[in-house]
Amino acid sequence: MPSSDDQKLKPVNFPRKMIGDLAERFARVVGFSPGGDLLDVVEKKLGGKLRYAEANEWLDTASGSIEVLGPNRFTITLANFTGPNRNRFTIAHELGHYVLHSQLGNQPLKAPRKGNSPAEREADWFAAAFLMPREPFKKALLDAGDPPNLYLLVGRFQVSIPAVEYRIEGLKIDDLTAQ
Repeated sequence: MPSSDDQKLKPVNFPRKMIGDLAERFARVVGFSPGGDLLDVVEKKLGGKLRYAEANEWLDTASGSIEVLGPNRFTITLANFTGPNRNRFTIAHELGHYVLHSQLGNQPLKAPRKGNSPAEREADWFAAAFLMPREPFKKALLDAGDPPNLYLLVGRFQVSIPAVEYRIEGLKIDDLTAQ
């Protein structure tokens, strides 16, 4: 039986591309550009808090979580055992929950990072597009060679190799579904 936290996390059921477009627009609204400062977005632009999990929370945190109490009242908790580029994807993922599933704080929720539910996938799609917008990413991908040097993309967008690979795969899916 799902926990009460899982029941609160309802997917929006938007197509991947629509979520990506929304993420890119949201990034522009909050003044975020690729490689930019996410702490500034979370704390100064949105009024949220960013914290690292205490040792007694490690088993419950996975890579991150978000608790939303209301508009501009949310806390993103990061694990202590992940690196800065992985943390950037986690922060953007949690912002995806804030935008999509809490409707910018209008729907309180608590979303621990667990599993592969539709809402978790939506937050991943949001994170990928927020951090690596379609057109700048496609241009950087072309500039990275054939086959692409993924480390150039990691440096440009300040994300992990798995995040870059996830974005490439997502763009391929979007291109196939657009035909």
